[in-house]
Amino acid sequence: MSKLSIAVIWHMHQPLYKDRLSGQYLMPWVRLHAIKDYLDMAQILDQFPTLHQTFNLVPSLLEQLIDYGHNGAMDRAMELTLMPVREFCLDDKRYIFERFFDLNWDHMLAPHPRYHELGLKRNALMAKYTLDEAVRRFDVQEWIDLTVWFNLAWFDPMWQEADPDLQALIQRGRNFTQKDRELVIAKQRELIRRIIPTYRRMAEAGKIELTTTPFYHPILPLLVDTQSARVARPELPLPHARYCRPEDAQAQVRKGIDFFEKHFGYRPSGMWPSEQSVSPAVMPLLAAEGVRWVVSDEGVLGHSLGKKMVRDAHGQLMDPAPLYQPYWVDMAGQKVAAVFRDIVLSDLIGFSYSRMPGHQAAKDLVGRLKTIASRVGDEPHLVTIALDGENCWEYYHRDGAEFLRAFYQEVEADPDLEMVTVAEYLEQHPPRETLTTLHSGSWISSDFTTWIGDPTKNRAWDYLFQAREALAAREGKGLPGWEQAREEIHIAEGSDWFWWFGEGHNSGQDELFDYQFRLHLQNVYRLLELSVPVELERPVTKPAPATPQLPITAINPRLDGLMNSAPEWAGASIYDPTSGQGAMHAAATGVRRIRLGHNDQELLVRLEFAESFAPTPQDSLALYVYYPGQPRINSPINFKKGQATGTTKDYYFAHEIRYDWADSIAYISFAGETNTWVQIDLAAHSAFHETLDLAIPFRALSVAPGQEIHLVVALARAGELVELAPANHGLAVRVPKLMPVLGIA
Repeated sequence: MSKLSIAVIWHMHQPLYKDRLSGQYLMPWVRLHAIKDYLDMAQILDQFPTLHQTFNLVPSLLEQLIDYGHNGAMDRAMELTLMPVREFCLDDKRYIFERFFDLNWDHMLAPHPRYHELGLKRNALMAKYTLDEAVRRFDVQEWIDLTVWFNLAWFDPMWQEADPDLQALIQRGRNFTQKDRELVIAKQRELIRRIIPTYRRMAEAGKIELTTTPFYHPILPLLVDTQSARVARPELPLPHARYCRPEDAQAQVRKGIDFFEKHFGYRPSGMWPSEQSVSPAVMPLLAAEGVRWVVSDEGVLGHSLGKKMVRDAHGQLMDPAPLYQPYWVDMAGQKVAAVFRDIVLSDLIGFSYSRMPGHQAAKDLVGRLKTIASRVGDEPHLVTIALDGENCWEYYHRDGAEFLRAFYQEVEADPDLEMVTVAEYLEQHPPRETLTTLHSGSWISSDFTTWIGDPTKNRAWDYLFQAREALAAREGKGLPGWEQAREEIHIAEGSDWFWWFGEGHNSGQDELFDYQFRLHLQNVYRLLELSVPVELERPVTKPAPATPQLPITAINPRLDGLMNSAPEWAGASIYDPTSGQGAMHAAATGVRRIRLGHNDQELLVRLEFAESFAPTPQDSLALYVYYPGQPRINSPINFKKGQATGTTKDYYFAHEIRYDWADSIAYISFAGETNTWVQIDLAAHSAFHETLDLAIPFRALSVAPGQEIHLVVALARAGELVELAPANHGLAVRVPKLMPVLGIA
């Protein structure tokens, strides 16, 4: 029996946060993830001699790492860290107060007493005063300590413990100086300079394979033709103008590969198409640039084969062989090999295992791999695990090191498993089968709706189209800024801008992504010596309808489900589903009003119903929660016990609070594997008579003080979804800032 081969592919990506014309970096995320995620991922692997992996390095990320490490790049957060406090203006203090707590509170803030103290004080001030009043109540030493701690806490625990200077700062904890601020930034630049040489050394030793992505991470099928979005979603609303720029797609691929070759000395054989997005028209472009293999998603393979990937109750494929092998993709006579990631295994690492002890999660993952090995037979097979290599780790204990080491130890010790690079496997085991049909889709729902189809996303595409047409009209006219203008177009074609536009995701800083996208398009017109269109002076995102915020003052109503206790809910926020939003069906038959409040430990929800509403034991109601800017597993609304039920659209929820009238209990679950919910021990307090009253512990939702969450109420009759409130967007509320920092449930 041959060993089961495992290809782990880590995708390292950040968009370009730099305004090329001014040289200013508008966000610090490349720098902060650089000191937390990129180097330790490689060095942990290096401790296991027999294991090989693939790392995908996006060129726009590499460019910024070089800029920070060698060219003195500065972002606003770094400038404020180094600026003497006496020079802070009010706007600087506002920025620090709002942005220097942007990290995981449980794993990165709460373990450090001084940082925790500053966080709690900030929350208490924000609960009592306006922002301008609150910032005036921090003294000089608190500003210095806060700027040091924000930068210090982002270092991976491995570097915090290994570097004597960083360890000394952590041990001292407070009363930092200007020299300490300068030291922590110098340590960041020093660590950043080690990243690319480490990857280069490990690749030269054959320990890892390095791959790349089109330079600015665009969705290639949409650059070639936005109509490709209708392959998966035939009725999808599209932008007014059809974007067809295959030459831009080709240029992004070529520029990415050229940049890789410049810094690593050779052209990579593999490519991670941005967001694992592929289409028939894209593959010949990749082949023409020498790309020999690509990675995409299980759903894309299933659609390409016309085969549903059916899994059992444990998430294992009933017919595993089709997924666990490479394929030739033959389009227009051009052949490129393709591997397709296992959705469940990848998403377990990305979204679920952070809730488990590292060794337990590792054993679960290896157990699943062993089950696959027992089912695929004696022929060689390859399991592809491919996911983001940076964003999930802040939700893990010690940034995921415990899980990764335990996983690698288990695989290295198992005689039936081996961990290989994709190129190694393809060299030994070329594809046995060929795909002559390829679905147009990405890793998210096998479509492109994350980047197109929403009104705001479509508006952004129209703005991009207009700027691209202006560029084309002036090609060859000898304008000195034309080449720079084309570069600005390529930057604006990146996927990240469209990811944050419209519904589905919220970064907490969407206005900055909106501003940067428009800035790049404005630069196009300025470089072409044209007037900037007035619409680019206004946000792409139009103001959303007002949605309630939790009141500052806590309330303590009785949970009795009786209308006569309504005065006790007087301080709650109110949402009326019938007020301009509608519901999936007539709202008059179901939820009439939602009241939201809180006490020190719980989110309080009262649902008031139409007079005609009369629930039966077969009916069910659930409150679904998701978190803007945090990863969410694909979790369709699921009401039928024992099985997942599909709906007309996909939902990405993190928690379900389900009330069943049959047992009069509200259960809390978190998103487990695809289409599953995992019940947690902590239940919500509930009462139902005329109203349904719920008290949901904040601890069960794993939220930080001041964090925004979105809610959707779903009503089912006989297991079928009949009403959503709100119907078309989440109900945004913000966790009270005075809430104690709580551990993850």
